[in-house]
Amino acid sequence: MRRYLLLVLFFLSGISGLIYEVAWVRQASLTFGVSVYAYSAVLAAYMGGMALGSYLWGRRIDKAERPLIIYAALEVGIAILAVLSPFVLTALNGFYATVAQALHPGVGAPSLVVLTLLRLVLSILVLTPPTLLIGAVFPVVSSLYTREQAEKVGQRIGTVNALNTLGAILGSLVPGFLLVPLLGLRNTSLALSAVNLALGAGAMWLVGRTRPQVRWTPLPVLGVMLIAVLAMPPGLYLGFREGPSKYLVFYEEGVETTVAVFDVAEQDFKVSFVNGRIEVPTDAVSMRAFRLLGHLPPLLRPEARNALVLSFGNGVAAGSLDTHSIPVIDAVDLSPEMIEAAKVYWQENYHVLHSPRLHLRVEDARNYLLQTGERYDIITTDATHPSNASSWALFTREFYELVQQRLSSDGVFIQWLPFHSLTEADYKAIMRTFRSVFPHATLWYTGGSHTFLLSTPQRLTEEALMNTLIRSLDNQIVLDDLGSPWMILGYWAWDEDELMAYVGPGALVMDNNAFFLPSNAETERILATMQAAVGQ
Repeated sequence: MRRYLLLVLFFLSGISGLIYEVAWVRQASLTFGVSVYAYSAVLAAYMGGMALGSYLWGRRIDKAERPLIIYAALEVGIAILAVLSPFVLTALNGFYATVAQALHPGVGAPSLVVLTLLRLVLSILVLTPPTLLIGAVFPVVSSLYTREQAEKVGQRIGTVNALNTLGAILGSLVPGFLLVPLLGLRNTSLALSAVNLALGAGAMWLVGRTRPQVRWTPLPVLGVMLIAVLAMPPGLYLGFREGPSKYLVFYEEGVETTVAVFDVAEQDFKVSFVNGRIEVPTDAVSMRAFRLLGHLPPLLRPEARNALVLSFGNGVAAGSLDTHSIPVIDAVDLSPEMIEAAKVYWQENYHVLHSPRLHLRVEDARNYLLQTGERYDIITTDATHPSNASSWALFTREFYELVQQRLSSDGVFIQWLPFHSLTEADYKAIMRTFRSVFPHATLWYTGGSHTFLLSTPQRLTEEALMNTLIRSLDNQIVLDDLGSPWMILGYWAWDEDELMAYVGPGALVMDNNAFFLPSNAETERILATMQAAVGQ
């Protein structure tokens, strides 16, 4: 009976171990960003700590006289560290920014190598204590389960490993689809700490059959944990890397994203933080970019029957589209939390969520293009940065070919392309790839690091564009948002020949080679090129 109980305890330990991994990686992404480099650093630290814990305890556990007490102590220790993890991971935000600045005090940012090494070192410091204990559980339980009948060691180790793996499978599914959406990141860690404390208490209860005095050992630990929980700052602070704020007006954690929206009313400024990354700020330069995404395509295609918005975000570009006479506007976004947060941006998105013409879908952009049979007169894309793990696939040739298949013969396609945190080679490669599918491509620049790739069915000339823009004089919203036709014309940086001359020949971005290095080393040079192109 005791052996079977040990297997149940270890099965539950396997589940909690993987849930911790998902939750801590998700929390660390709020500091390090959502990229393959940040994820690899955190995962390496997590797995390294577990391997080291298993190795160290594997060498000692066979000599231990009371391994069940050791198991109980490990579970209680994991519970304590899990309660402390929100404190540590929140403090990591400011510490990471401070160290990064110290390593590179000048303009720009440290190199990718420096940042990756910094992430790895900090991840090791933060995750090693709990992962050492999590890794130690396997050899301890294996020793407990095989001590009584040594002749079946292979079979028993196989059983333990199978249950651990099964628990890990469940542990990888439960947090993202159930615990985080229901409880949030912080409360998920707290709930797991309660599970580990219960496992430790259960083991102590078994030990108590021969040593009754140890049965109540976990009670003082429970008291310490409750004090730590009560000492936690109020509010849902893990969604914003700077901590809690009186300006927080929206916060939600979902399967894919943690979204926080801040509204500084006295400065007439709003901003969203999506997995710790700044999105949809309402400063003048950013708003001009969102407005161009929404207004320019219908100005060039005034008789459009329908439009598709890929990456709805907080709806500013879609709201601008909705001010034109487009009968149907389909919009897709992977994050239902961002769509919900769009309610905060009701002024900026012109109440687009209440528009009868808007049809919203929670879906991956490429998957939607694969599934739909609709052809659109307008397609606009406002994905996050190309180096983001959730957006790189919207800057490859395969994606552009999908867009081409869903675009009507006289349709217009526009895509936001930022150049901050991109090397010039990657920036050119994306443009070159776009042009390989859409030969009549032009480049637009509205300030800051906001550029746009625009595809039209025929070559766009200044005369044709000016004639089209003059017709917008009767649209007061366009005038208010973007200015006069001459101002809009001023955002046109390069025609298709100038764009071709800039990007030159070279490789295209494909799904199997889309590795965008996050670097600001060449941002100033690209900025000077764009400002010269529009005469700034």
